Amino acid sequence: MSNDDTAPDATASAASTAPPAQSSSSALEKKRKRKPKTQTTTQITIRNARWSYLHLQQVTTARTATSGDAVTAHLQVTAALSQFLGLHGAAIPVDILKLDGADLWIRVPAEDNSAVVAAIGGWLSGKGEAWKVKGTSSWDARAQARDSGQDLFND
Repeated sequence: MSNDDTAPDATASAASTAPPAQSSSSALEKKRKRKPKTQTTTQITIRNARWSYLHLQQVTTARTATSGDAVTAHLQVTAALSQFLGLHGAAIPVDILKLDGADLWIRVPAEDNSAVVAAIGGWLSGKGEAWKVKGTSSWDARAQARDSGQDLFND
């Protein structure tokens, strides 16, 4: 029976050695757990826009409405710029983005925005055609028209 007595003692000794094994495994688990990597987000602030977008509408005093194309519109805008600013105005790059009936969307360098608005707003062709600036934006290519109070005068 002493052998039986020793067997429970061996089991008890094995049980007593088991908790240290568990504590060493928990220590390994702590070592295995990695800290989550911190994600660095980058914030960029754009202070100056590179381009300015203008929404123009063709105004004509002629009795027959002319349906223009992009080339004609570009020539008219360039004529307005060169009439207002001379060679400096003719040198301003103008990109035609969209032409839809009488509406025209163009892109110009942001630093030339006010000069382009003034040149186009004051230009009238020999045939009585002109362009009305409906909207301007530095970030939105749609350049939606802003409320200018015109609805007060429409009955």
